[in-house]
Amino acid sequence: MLTNYLRVALRTLRRHPGYALLNAVGLAVGIACCLFLLLFVQDELSYDRHHQDAEQVFRVSAAFDEREIALTPPMVADLLMAEVPAVEAVARINRAWGVSLVRAGDRAFEETGFFFADASVFDVLTIPFDKGDPATALARPNTVVLTASTAQRYFGDTDPIGQTLTRNDVHDLEVTGVVEDVPANAHFRFDFLAALAVPEGPPVWSNANYHTYVRTHDAASAAAFPGRVNALIARLEADGQEPWDLHAMPITDIHLYSTVEHELDTVGSIRVVYGFATVALLILIIACINYMNLATARAAKRSEEVGLRKSLGAQRGQLIAQFYGESALLTLGGVVLALAVVALGLPWFNALSGKALTFGALGSPSIVALIVGIFVLVSVVAGSYPAFHLSGFEPVRALRGGAKSGHGPSRLRQGLVVFQFGISAILIASTLVVLSQIRYLSEQDLGFDKEHVVVVPLSDPTLQQAYPAMQEAIEQSPSVVSAAALNQIPGELGWTSQMQRSPNDDPEAFFYVKGMPANATVADGLGLQFVAGEGFPDNLPAFPDTTRYLFLVNETAARQLGWTPEESIGQLVRVDSRRGEVRGVVQDFHYQSMHAAIEPLAIWYQPDQVSNLTVRFAPGQTEAGMEDLEAVWGQFASHRPFSFRFLDDVYDGLYRSEQQLGRIVSVFAFLALFVACLGLFGLAAFTAQQRTKEIGVRKVLGATVPNVVALLTKDFVALVGVAFVVAMPLTWLGVTRWLDGFAYHIELGPAPFLVAGALLLAVALATVSVQAVRAATADPVRALRSE
Repeated sequence: MLTNYLRVALRTLRRHPGYALLNAVGLAVGIACCLFLLLFVQDELSYDRHHQDAEQVFRVSAAFDEREIALTPPMVADLLMAEVPAVEAVARINRAWGVSLVRAGDRAFEETGFFFADASVFDVLTIPFDKGDPATALARPNTVVLTASTAQRYFGDTDPIGQTLTRNDVHDLEVTGVVEDVPANAHFRFDFLAALAVPEGPPVWSNANYHTYVRTHDAASAAAFPGRVNALIARLEADGQEPWDLHAMPITDIHLYSTVEHELDTVGSIRVVYGFATVALLILIIACINYMNLATARAAKRSEEVGLRKSLGAQRGQLIAQFYGESALLTLGGVVLALAVVALGLPWFNALSGKALTFGALGSPSIVALIVGIFVLVSVVAGSYPAFHLSGFEPVRALRGGAKSGHGPSRLRQGLVVFQFGISAILIASTLVVLSQIRYLSEQDLGFDKEHVVVVPLSDPTLQQAYPAMQEAIEQSPSVVSAAALNQIPGELGWTSQMQRSPNDDPEAFFYVKGMPANATVADGLGLQFVAGEGFPDNLPAFPDTTRYLFLVNETAARQLGWTPEESIGQLVRVDSRRGEVRGVVQDFHYQSMHAAIEPLAIWYQPDQVSNLTVRFAPGQTEAGMEDLEAVWGQFASHRPFSFRFLDDVYDGLYRSEQQLGRIVSVFAFLALFVACLGLFGLAAFTAQQRTKEIGVRKVLGATVPNVVALLTKDFVALVGVAFVVAMPLTWLGVTRWLDGFAYHIELGPAPFLVAGALLLAVALATVSVQAVRAATADPVRALRSE
């Protein structure tokens, strides 16, 4: 019986190759889009699940005065280990400051993946060893563990165990272990893990510089751990201490749910995951609707087949199985084509999404289950109408053509078209809003000039001592406008300090500011605009007067202090333990992502605490300036490879997730529209075919080609218009919520929606017009002779 169903299904599809091709291509594109997006979603959801018993591992963060950071003071690890029975092991991780120059013999590389960790880190996190003993690898000072690829880079095929690495030409480290490369879906990725030496001193709630990870004993301990941390803080407060709040986040939640500052890596967004999963489902639904639409359009033609089969004794259940067999066969072809598209298109999708997905990921149990689920879902949903509606025709009415009457199938098709193009309208309008916001972010006036600025790291003591002469040398280049040295660059400020008026030492009277130690030329180097006062004098000593600092503050900080910009000049303030006077007030500028409002900022003169040199080139002189800068680097830093970043690239990185979202949504919105148009093309063809005689009569009576084209297209245009009207309120609500995630965003007007509507209408009209023109230009005599 099954063989007969398949034979009949194949015969039916061979007789109607255009119908089969439209369905197969539509299903293939829809399923391929779905698989691409689901691979992305699976990768996002898989972060940090490679750790053994990952649900028992937590990252502890600290919160104070409505600010939460992914760091804790050093004493928190010991406190948790001693006071919380649920804790099995705890480890601290500290990122090396700046860029590390690492040497092994004659091989030297600049590294950003250098970290320090407690010896217990291998008890908390699952880090498989290739060589060495995890129990002793970091038990001694000045020891380091390398990843396998890092060991290969420095030592080739030589056994690295016992070899010596030198960091920043100062610290010699013995290699005691080699571990497997960290998976790409880990929020904490490293190349080096060196033994952590925590400075000794009394336990205080300050200097939060350590990422603290905890492993609990079992699942029950994991469930109780957050509550026990809260109970510990409450007990400390009851004892008269003033601890910070501590929050425990499961390690598997960090990538998608963390909103705190100072994460180890760029985090994702669960909203993006939900969004992509929704888009995948919608595109799949559009592909299913294509099948159903074409099936309803062909209902009249197949009614006679159904009547004949029933008159020969076929039962309804057999007909349902027959129609589902056709649906399954087409869907199987679509799945096979979709897998081929994914195999060929995966490099393109990786470039689009910034992922490193492999075709082998489709073989994972979850993805295999999804593919089987898609096959079953599409087969059932796409084949539901023909299976249950067509199989229900009465034999006599079907043989007499009675199935042609009635508005049920027609209205169903109209509803499905509205739904299809409504989805397309939502995707297109949302894409236009996302792209407009990204363009707004890139073109927004930041309050300072980030163009033509290159950042050179001053990552070791030699460079930090030599940079004044280096800066003076590079300023001699005719291509250089200005240069400055500062601790952290705009776009990456992480230094948080307490600020208040200096005579007011009330511990409750402070507010938090972002801090930036810098040298005297910082204002010119960054192109800051003064609203009051002036920059640092040129004749300041190489080392600051630690009894009276000089400060520049932004407008927001001046307001928080309770002064106008003019009133601020000369006033005494305190930033942490630094006391001094306000030298100037600079215009507010965006030194961090526009997701957040501009916060108070304090810049103080402290040239011995800088770690970056910024160099601004004249417009059109970047190439010549870079040659001069590299030559100066060779004079002063020949011991290090020449490395640099452009400041505008740093700012672009702040919106990498939005840019990724814009790219992916743009492509898949187009593909969704393409799949919808495939169905519309097929519907237009069947509509024209059904109205062949009507068109012939109209032409004989004098109707022109434009008249006939308008006749055939007006109904489809009306449906697209209804889809647009229904979709726009939903789109407005969705994109408004997304824009609310930015402190600064575009004003949402009608333009994106009108453009989306016009594009939708133009594409639909072009699709339908192809069939309409063909029907309108056909010979009317042949049309009137057709049966």
